[in-house]
Amino acid sequence: MDDADTRADEAERPSRLTATRAARKAVEQLAGLTGRKLESVVGIHSENDAFTVVIEAVEDPHVPSTADVMAEYEVQLDEDGELVGYRRQARYVRGSTDDG
Repeated sequence: MDDADTRADEAERPSRLTATRAARKAVEQLAGLTGRKLESVVGIHSENDAFTVVIEAVEDPHVPSTADVMAEYEVQLDEDGELVGYRRQARYVRGSTDDG
């Protein structure tokens, strides 16, 4: 098999969803559904060619921003990067920690 055959085979195969692409797609789709200001991706996990992405969002903005109510959303994507579900995992005041 020469280089041209290899390139042709690669072009026919669908590109594999990477963690980076999954995170970008999750952010784009969650923002479109919720209209919330998304702050950052705080976690990502893959299993069986599907991804779960955890995204931090501003739930309820305040002035000053240190009083913002934040939330973490868990977004599930299929192997093609399409959103198949999401749910809010937690709500908290910006800057608070789990350390009590």
